[in-house]
Amino acid sequence: MTVRHYQPGDEHQIQELFKKTFDQDRSLQSWSWKFIDNPKQTEPFILLYDEDGKILGHISLWMTEAYIDGKKSKIGLRADTMVDPDARGKGIYKKLNDSLLDEAEQAGIDYLYGFPAPKAKELFLRYTGAHHMTDMPRWMFIQQPFSLLSTKISPIGIFKPLDKIYKKFRVPKRTDSDYSIKKITKCDHSFDRLADQVSNQSHVMVVRDSAYLNWRYHDHPENTYEMHGLYEGDELKGYMVTSKEKGKFTNGFIVDWLALSDDVWPLLLQQAFLNLHDADIIQTWCLEHSPPVKSLKKQGFIHKDSPMPLVGKEISAHTLGLGNPEKWFITPGDVDSF
Repeated sequence: MTVRHYQPGDEHQIQELFKKTFDQDRSLQSWSWKFIDNPKQTEPFILLYDEDGKILGHISLWMTEAYIDGKKSKIGLRADTMVDPDARGKGIYKKLNDSLLDEAEQAGIDYLYGFPAPKAKELFLRYTGAHHMTDMPRWMFIQQPFSLLSTKISPIGIFKPLDKIYKKFRVPKRTDSDYSIKKITKCDHSFDRLADQVSNQSHVMVVRDSAYLNWRYHDHPENTYEMHGLYEGDELKGYMVTSKEKGKFTNGFIVDWLALSDDVWPLLLQQAFLNLHDADIIQTWCLEHSPPVKSLKKQGFIHKDSPMPLVGKEISAHTLGLGNPEKWFITPGDVDSF
């Protein structure tokens, strides 16, 4: 019985454990995108609890860079912590977390963060001394109320045409400005410049350079995203990433956005409404102090709830104090599930 690093070929047992733990399938392509193709790591950061060749536990980090007080640092998003349901009670979870902290320090990682489910949060805090920083606020705009209500009360469907009138008064129209909007299918070096220009906007912010953004959005094997850049002449001033999820109703998401100055946020929000014109609701996450909140509130987004805990654990001494959520800029794109 030992905790060891991932070795090529382990992914097949890892996939089986994922299915058994979370009761959902994941393609090998998605696994590879997440752990092998990530441009911010040289090798997968995966630790496994191995008992005579059988993988009973798994803990991993989604490695990336972040600006911490304007300087690049290595941080890790905790992802896919799993213990075989038939092997619980052996202390595997604690052993995995103990090893994670040791290995993260050796790897030069400065900070760990995550968005765990309630039970996982409880164990993470108990075994690592991590901080529950806050619960992520979810902002929501109801764009087609009658279409949305009709999914619960079918007779209301006859009023769906009224959604057009509602949107006419509630949804922003494109305003004239000196900026232009372009659809982005591949991020170039202008995104590297933008990332550097905003590096001091927050104490902690993922480095959203071209390598990261191309991998995160344009190279995703399953999810479809729409990205637009906002330009002043040839200079990139901000970008916006949206996605849609269709079920009983269409759920639109502002997945990621970044702006060089305050006047850019409302223009990016206008673009989000264009991208998501057929969504019944539009959602995003945003910490209360973050720059986009002013534009969200002005447009009529409401703080619906705060369903996702944000936890953090400092590894290096210079990250002490980052448990204060007001030091962070976070979007849904910083989470592997979006």
